[in-house]
Amino acid sequence: MPGYGTVLVALDLTEESETVLRHARRLCAEDFSGLHLVHVAEHPVTGYGNMTGKNHRVSELQVRQQIFPRLKALGEDLTTDQLHIAFGDPADEVNLLAEKLGADVIVTGSHGERGIRRLLGSTASSIAHHANCDVLTVRISG
Repeated sequence: MPGYGTVLVALDLTEESETVLRHARRLCAEDFSGLHLVHVAEHPVTGYGNMTGKNHRVSELQVRQQIFPRLKALGEDLTTDQLHIAFGDPADEVNLLAEKLGADVIVTGSHGERGIRRLLGSTASSIAHHANCDVLTVRISG
């Protein structure tokens, strides 16, 4: 019996995303109506200048058009209202969306950083330390 009404799943769209999503689905009602997926991208680069000899502009719309099909493939049974793309710092944006949705739990993957990367902190750790709800960190081996 699921104990969470709204579940927000933070996905990096790597191969491990399916594993993270599988764990998150176990926390949801059978119709998955409270399940939301989010991918946070970096702000698009607005110009390369001398690097390419031309000034290229990449808009958020273009980035969304690249990301959305991948997000939709993972959440093929979800509505577009349950799929979210944000721009900025992943931990900040995930926590902001969780508050906006009134999420009961955030589910994210963790690669189990070691050494200096562990000292500096990971996205999963930052989400957990700043979240106003429960956080389930799915351990990704590798």
